[in-house]
Amino acid sequence: MRKTPWLLLLLPLVLSSCVVSVSPSPSDFRFDSNWQRTSDGAYVFCTNRTTQMRYKFRAPSVASIREIKEIYYGTATGGIRTFDRPTSQLVADGSYLVITSNLTFGEGATPQNLPSDVSQQSIAVTPIPEPTPSSVGATTVTVIVTTSSNNRFSGTYTYEVYSNCP
Repeated sequence: MRKTPWLLLLLPLVLSSCVVSVSPSPSDFRFDSNWQRTSDGAYVFCTNRTTQMRYKFRAPSVASIREIKEIYYGTATGGIRTFDRPTSQLVADGSYLVITSNLTFGEGATPQNLPSDVSQQSIAVTPIPEPTPSSVGATTVTVIVTTSSNNRFSGTYTYEVYSNCP
């Protein structure tokens, strides 16, 4: 019976030597792009222009992130693309970690050359009215962040995709 009090006296000493480190998990995912729909301010992708997509999330530090995987799902094509984003591209912005990337849809801006027998003076420029932007589908972007302790967290945003952006 006398041994029990001694064990209870040693318990605080043993517990005080234990160090438990808890760091917050990535959270508060936010997505945007350099294109916004004027009717409601929703962020969109444009097929005829380079789209700059940005996402950010709260995390304690870049060092706490082991892996970032981006998954793109196109509703019009049903196609899925995955991309492993290097953590070296993370930029700290206050309490957020930010990734910015340029996306190009379709053929992009392919340079066009004139045939050798056509000079620049023979081209008559006729203005063509700008086509109006039209929705051609949507792309859902899911970002999965894996921490150095192997915990996974994700955020998702669906961007409507437009052609003929001004």
